[in-house]
Amino acid sequence: MAKEYTRKKPIISGTVSPTYKKRIDQLVEAGEFASVSDFINQAVSDLLKKYDDSLPKFESGVFTEDEIEVIRSIIREKAAEMNFSKEKKT
Repeated sequence: MAKEYTRKKPIISGTVSPTYKKRIDQLVEAGEFASVSDFINQAVSDLLKKYDDSLPKFESGVFTEDEIEVIRSIIREKAAEMNFSKEKKT
């Protein structure tokens, strides 16, 4: 029985200028990229990384383990203060 091929990546479409298309094709033909799809994936990846790197960390959702531990510590302290305040009011 033949194995059925399933595409793992979603397909998106867009347009570029003829000049861009010609340059992309030249880069693929020169072996710089395996395919036009490879070029597009690399370009999108680079642009998204550049965008994410330009955002403050709290907006991009990227934190180091140390930063996460500091955030957890602050949350624990605030939670403890809130519980203390509730006990005191009753």
